[in-house]
Amino acid sequence: MNSYFLSISGWWWLLVLFCLIAVALTIFTYKNTIPPIAKSKKILLISIRSIALVILFFSIFEPIYTSIKTLITKPQLVVLVDNSVSMVVDDAAGNRKERALNVFKKLDLSPINPNIIYYSFGEDVRMIDTFYADSLQFNENSTDISKAIRTINNISEATNTRAILLITDGVFNTGNNPLFDAENFAKPIYTIGIGDTVEPKDISIKSLLVNEIAYIENPIPVTINFSSVGFSNVEAKVSLLDDGKKIAEQVVNLHSDRTNYTLIFEYNPVKEGIRKLTATISELENEITNKNNTHSEYVKVLKNSRKVVMFAGSPSPDFSFIKRELDNEKGLEIVTYIQKKGAEFYTQPSQQVISSADVIIFCGFPINSTPNNILSMIKTELDKGKSFMFVAGLTTDYNKLKILENNIPFQVVSSKPNEFMVSPLINVDALANPILRVTGTDEDISLWNRLPPIFRTETFVKINPESEVLSTMKINNVEFKEPLLITREFQNNKQVAIMGYGLYRWKMLGYASSEAVGKTDVPDLFEILIDNSYRWLSVKERSKLVNIRTTKKHFNQGEKIEFIGDLYDASYIPIENANIKIDIGANENKREISMTSIGNGRYIGSVEGLSQGDFNFIANATLGSRNLGNDNGRFSIGELAIEYQNLKQNASLLKLISDRTLGKYYDGTDLSTVSDDIMNSNSFTDRPVSLHSEFLLWNWLGLLIIAILLFATEWFIRKRSGLI
Repeated sequence: MNSYFLSISGWWWLLVLFCLIAVALTIFTYKNTIPPIAKSKKILLISIRSIALVILFFSIFEPIYTSIKTLITKPQLVVLVDNSVSMVVDDAAGNRKERALNVFKKLDLSPINPNIIYYSFGEDVRMIDTFYADSLQFNENSTDISKAIRTINNISEATNTRAILLITDGVFNTGNNPLFDAENFAKPIYTIGIGDTVEPKDISIKSLLVNEIAYIENPIPVTINFSSVGFSNVEAKVSLLDDGKKIAEQVVNLHSDRTNYTLIFEYNPVKEGIRKLTATISELENEITNKNNTHSEYVKVLKNSRKVVMFAGSPSPDFSFIKRELDNEKGLEIVTYIQKKGAEFYTQPSQQVISSADVIIFCGFPINSTPNNILSMIKTELDKGKSFMFVAGLTTDYNKLKILENNIPFQVVSSKPNEFMVSPLINVDALANPILRVTGTDEDISLWNRLPPIFRTETFVKINPESEVLSTMKINNVEFKEPLLITREFQNNKQVAIMGYGLYRWKMLGYASSEAVGKTDVPDLFEILIDNSYRWLSVKERSKLVNIRTTKKHFNQGEKIEFIGDLYDASYIPIENANIKIDIGANENKREISMTSIGNGRYIGSVEGLSQGDFNFIANATLGSRNLGNDNGRFSIGELAIEYQNLKQNASLLKLISDRTLGKYYDGTDLSTVSDDIMNSNSFTDRPVSLHSEFLLWNWLGLLIIAILLFATEWFIRKRSGLI
């Protein structure tokens, strides 16, 4: 059914009234003419002028012509095909690529044609204009099922997509859990599982956990997690290498009743620079693949000269626990200033000592009696780029804290000393932040969110620009948007704010209580939070005038290597339109690229076609004939085989996706009912679509031209008739 409307900006009766008045005046004007003219010519002139005036008045009222057309669109099916390299693995069920191709041979979707669109997905989602099963490359180095479903969901309304047929092994290694996006799709998703549902015989390194920053002659732990399936009473050698040189090795006896193993090595840096730590595990007989037997991470080793200054409004458990944790950092000097009764300190703060600090920490500070000159002294140093950590307290005076508003991640809106207990609620997107890193997996979020509650006052804050909220809070399992853990990194400043106190409870009621009952696998999250926060704060990467880095440290084979950079002058003012050259690699792999300015001192660049391996790069920045400085870094290509980390079909996930969306799971053997199942679904129906279009008549040049031609015609006739 089609509908058409004509509307104006105003009242129709007013337009009609103006038009009638215009016609009446025109008739009155031509009632008596000098000289007299024939009646027929008089009627012609009245008609021409009346029509022209009506057109003008009509245009003034801004007429709009609207048409609404209703079309019936057929339901559409989207076929999503996993194009990642894990789809070519040989497992107990056979070659996955052959099984996937057999699926298309068995799959009869002709009853649904031509309303089918094919997409392939891996790290990206691509529409296939003309689909042939043999044209699939199965060469993408990661799998993001969530992104694939989300992409289809975004176009589903416009295309009337009523169902998805997902062909995959169900293993995702990047992006979110696809179950959430599947539920958001709110239409049936039918899944065809590829691959063996039984874990193959394999040994693989899952993760290498190490601090991003280390200091010379300051040993740090290196945690290597690996899994073993199908091996019993077999020895495996796990080695740790520093820039390719073996520095430690451990031998592990594998057992059939145990899958996951954790080894802890000690790494003692002896040389400054960016070091590459690599974990390798010996290849065992009859492994399904050895491409997952190696894992690398980069560590930035700095000089061993560091100082922390801690301020406290009074002695407190939090202050003692934080100081004790920092005392474990070898080579770290800790200076404490604790306020006692009134405005006095046990040791009077010194401007010279504060200026020599790398990090300044407030613990329940400032309080009501804190002298303003001390805060001004601290502000002077924070303005110079000192890193800052704030831990709240019951007696914290937030009005005093306002002097530091430009140096902290928040602004105080209001504060009352009313005390209540809160638990952390970690933001899922914040898991990538180094402060929250525990195991490096999605399990970290449950570890943080299971922590016992701590205290907080009724303080409301506004987040400063560039701040990131890592954790909000919950009270008795009721979620609140108020921040509990905030970070900020802006130009030369790094800041961390913990808006609660009683952090010692995380140590005593979390880790210590678990250890007391024999649970040795529970991580000490208090220790992790303080250590990670300090190390993040102590790194002054942003203080460099030339800061060039890759978007990530590990790239897949064939992936574009992208560089980003920041360039500042000595006053930390961004420099634009400089010339930044990057020299990559050496010998036959040597490349040189130029970075492009994108404004505000930011630069981007990229390179493709590098072979697999480990690469160094040096970036030099110049402006005219003036040298602005340089930077360097490292990255690797093709060393991370995340597609080989999990080689079992995730049938449980595929079944869950289908169940939650009212679809169906198929194991790839009997596919005779797929088309009927989809077409018989209650949601796979036609949908009326209304096409709404508007035409702005008042903005149409044709109306003005018609009016001008009419007035010109009237003038011509009048002149030919000799009218005055």
